[in-house]
Amino acid sequence: MNLANINLVFFLSRAVPLSRWDEMGILEREITLYKVLRSRLGSLSIVTSGGPEELAYQDRLGRIRILYNRWGLSPNIYSLLAPFLHWRALREATVYKTNQPDGSWTGVIAGIVHRKPVIVRAGYLWAELNRLEGGCGFKATLMDRLQAFSFKRADSIFLTTEAMKQQVVDDYSVYPEKIRVVPNYVNTDRFHPMPTVWAIKGRICYVGRLHPCKNLDILLEAVSQIPGASLVLIGQGEQREELETLAQHHKVKVQFLGVLPHSQVPVEINRSEIFILPSSFEGHPKALIEAMACGVAIVGTSVDGIRNIIRHEETGLLCPLTVEGIASALQRLLADERLRIRLGRAARDFVEQEYGLERIVEAEVTMLQQVLND
Repeated sequence: MNLANINLVFFLSRAVPLSRWDEMGILEREITLYKVLRSRLGSLSIVTSGGPEELAYQDRLGRIRILYNRWGLSPNIYSLLAPFLHWRALREATVYKTNQPDGSWTGVIAGIVHRKPVIVRAGYLWAELNRLEGGCGFKATLMDRLQAFSFKRADSIFLTTEAMKQQVVDDYSVYPEKIRVVPNYVNTDRFHPMPTVWAIKGRICYVGRLHPCKNLDILLEAVSQIPGASLVLIGQGEQREELETLAQHHKVKVQFLGVLPHSQVPVEINRSEIFILPSSFEGHPKALIEAMACGVAIVGTSVDGIRNIIRHEETGLLCPLTVEGIASALQRLLADERLRIRLGRAARDFVEQEYGLERIVEAEVTMLQQVLND
């Protein structure tokens, strides 16, 4: 199908409107792909659970149309009624695409009602993430059922890793042919080495949620064992007060920068000698590949989602999820500038080849055409 004839409607997650992306400092990162796609397609609209305040982002979205929750409904109710409330715009569309499993049923229901093909995207598996974080009971069962409904009724599924594809095939009995792997992208023009930004000696950077699954308590203890090391944490979350107390207890020099504008994040990464992601599990972590694009030496725990990206001793170091394992990897890199430079350059090259924005845009366009042709 001719690209100019494709009218795409993109459904945001159930309770994550544009304003929430803005609060999290990721609006620009998340919307960049769709702004580029809009220049290639006939039209592109976004369905958001936010109210009239979403229209404040129109200038930043350019020619992307905003279909917002003008009725003031709760996110849950809106997720069920949006296929009917935006009847005309959805009837005029060619194809629908969802952002994450949480809320993907809205696009699937719209596809059933309006007889349009639906692409369900998942950057992570919602129900599995909930279980890994300790979720159980009725809520966990409901999440699993909703995720299963979306995967089974989708015309195509876009996942970010081969490992995720295999899990969906095994757990939800989905035909492999229905799944396409489209990794997350990095704007390598924004996230890049900055020769004029001097790295602070001993500075270690983390970007992400301040959440127990990120093991920042273990990281603090590991950093406390390294003389001259300091830590900067970018992000927000429920663990902040606990981590501030732990930092004082371990006598670790820590900066809590909170949520930063996306444009400032690469500067802070470049001001650090090492970037670390000490998670218990990941999907396809955007913060990690953005840090690799900056050409900074990387340390990651050897867990699903991280070891699939970092090539140990080639583009970064993998380490055990222990205080000793993290401390050893950090000490090794801080003591060896040549190793840091070598790993950082290799990481940058790898990201440019695999996750550059233009490459992912071409993959998205090709797969959109395949879905419509099928």
